Amino acid sequence: MTVPILEQELFEEGKLESGYVIMFEMGDSESHSFPSAFPSPCPICGSAEGPRDLCPLALDGVERIYQLAECGACRTRFLNPLPSDDELNQFYSPHYYGSDWYKHEGKGREFGRVMLSRDLKGKFLDVGCSLGFFLNGVRQSSGWQVYGTEISAEAAAFAHDKLGLEVRCGTLGGLNYPDSFFDYLHINNVLEHVKDPSGFLKECRRILRQGGRCYLSVPNGPVESAGFLNYYQIENQPVRARNGHLYFFSQAALRFLFQETHFRIVSSRTYGLRRGLRALGYLPQKPGWKKHYRTHAVVPVQSSIQLPARKKRLPGYYAFRFWQQRLKMLPGFWKFGLDFEIILQAD
Repeated sequence: MTVPILEQELFEEGKLESGYVIMFEMGDSESHSFPSAFPSPCPICGSAEGPRDLCPLALDGVERIYQLAECGACRTRFLNPLPSDDELNQFYSPHYYGSDWYKHEGKGREFGRVMLSRDLKGKFLDVGCSLGFFLNGVRQSSGWQVYGTEISAEAAAFAHDKLGLEVRCGTLGGLNYPDSFFDYLHINNVLEHVKDPSGFLKECRRILRQGGRCYLSVPNGPVESAGFLNYYQIENQPVRARNGHLYFFSQAALRFLFQETHFRIVSSRTYGLRRGLRALGYLPQKPGWKKHYRTHAVVPVQSSIQLPARKKRLPGYYAFRFWQQRLKMLPGFWKFGLDFEIILQAD
């Protein structure tokens, strides 16, 4: 069984000096770590320490092979080099969108009902809103003014034309929203996709009023990327990064980013506990786990957005699922969870 070494724990306990890179072990095999071509300083913490390449990664629909690199100071892992805009456009083709759209809409209704104030109905922005179904659910249940941004022209057009939503296409920094325009930002699994996380969060802070809230869901980077390392150690083949994440943030890196961009953590929760424990080797992996990391041949993808049929659900189903997920969360940051939910406030 592959058992990763939790290098951050060793560092915090004084058992590891800054500047060392500890990977993972499997039996008596040597860990893999190579010099990195990524330019210093670190794109997150600014450290001049050269990052190390850990294993080769592949994105669906893109022929190029990248390296998973790690900063020796803040332990952030990232694709090395970062993909070009053209390569990202290949990855975010229409096939990326549309699955489980009805779940997103149901989740949006519950989010609007539970997480947003009933007294103050302000401006709500969903950054990276995909086809807009989550945003549509928020609109249905909250009474807030809803806005969205999306980098895919096809997805943004769908949200605007089919759902009647105020959705703009482009990167957040290029859309020129006024200062302090929004009261609440929703950033669900987006931060790990952007090329400049610090610049992205600074723009979020600029368009959010002082005292406004920001909901951020982001993977626990060392846990999410552990699966890549485990697969590579066993198969010695490039690993499929099926979610297209560019960064894998450590807790230290997230706290540094929030402080640098003038956000204060109001609350934090950890979820995906079983999946995290499996990734770290503390629980057995599910049968067939390696298929998720096996690379696919580059083939033409669908040229239009296609939605599966809506599944029939009993009344109250999505409210039940919303609370079921929240009850499985642990308050605070836990190293063995797969994902973090963080509520930030603009200072």
